[in-house]
Amino acid sequence: MAVKNMTISPLGRVEGDLDLRVAVEDGVVTDAWTEASMFRGFEIILKGKDPQAGLIVTPRICGICGGSHLFKAAYALDTAWRTEVPHNATLIRNIAQACETLQSIPRWFYALFAIDMVNKNYAKAKGYDEAVRRFAPFVGTSYETGVTWSAKPVEVYAMFGGQWPHSSFMIPGGVMCAPTLSEITRSISILDWWADAWLEKQWLGGSIDRWLENKSWNDVLAWVEENESHYNSDCGFFIRYAQEVGLDKFGQGAGAFLATGTYFNPEAYQFPTIAGRNDALINRAGIYDGEAYHDFDQAKVREDHTHSFFRGEGALHPFEGVTEPLDPADGRKQGKYSWAKSPRYEVAGKGYIPLEAGPLSRQV
Repeated sequence: MAVKNMTISPLGRVEGDLDLRVAVEDGVVTDAWTEASMFRGFEIILKGKDPQAGLIVTPRICGICGGSHLFKAAYALDTAWRTEVPHNATLIRNIAQACETLQSIPRWFYALFAIDMVNKNYAKAKGYDEAVRRFAPFVGTSYETGVTWSAKPVEVYAMFGGQWPHSSFMIPGGVMCAPTLSEITRSISILDWWADAWLEKQWLGGSIDRWLENKSWNDVLAWVEENESHYNSDCGFFIRYAQEVGLDKFGQGAGAFLATGTYFNPEAYQFPTIAGRNDALINRAGIYDGEAYHDFDQAKVREDHTHSFFRGEGALHPFEGVTEPLDPADGRKQGKYSWAKSPRYEVAGKGYIPLEAGPLSRQV
């Protein structure tokens, strides 16, 4: 059978500018090219600047996860300058980062992912009309409430950080806030309200404690059928509909996973260092290469720019990275096709390989 080439531009389900080209033969993708179509150049912008410029510039990388870039920029300076971070400052940083993560869950699902579920290619599916009713952009009943409720957790972030997105309240040695009892009480109330009104009522149709009892895929399927509330929740409907249209058969990754960990124990990371990072994490870091688990070691990370629109080729550690842009027309003559670099990680006996990151990796 002849090879069919397909282009998806822009690719949904991700926040950013990404195109996808695939070669399909007999219904199977035989080759693929993911093309980041926009030049960012943050490394170039920051070069030669005061190191603290990273606290201002890097949060502007993204309007959804800017806080995570601030989180990393602050800890990079803490590590380089050997600053002391007070316990309460670490707690505030953790809370802010967690709140940004909470907002991204409904915002990503409803605004970036679920809208694909109403594509007319699924029109023959039994659950299609219900998917449209819930997830249609702007008018879907769940879309509207989900996107609206996604703003609640970052109200807490803004309370401590002054604003969200693009806050710069994390600084070397701590944070630029001293929360009052009133602010702390209000933040707890906001998160309780969010959990009750969206997470448990709309998304799960039940308690988060019951959901956390699920330890396997079979547990999840049993949870869906356990009662009418679970079954008709957005999560329950999505699980049923995804199986109906075959989403559970697609999207398998490389089978190797990376989690760099997040949130620090205030008692263990008062003086941030690279060597002490892994042991100070609350959500641990690690590698699973498909056969065995390994500790995460940042020294084994590489960024391959062989196929990126930058001069030269090869895989370099981020400390040694090359970000000298090429005209894409010239780059394509050299087999380059994207503005993104390709992250790789060295696994003993396997060389530098791609790893899957994200929520599944954190669970693994």
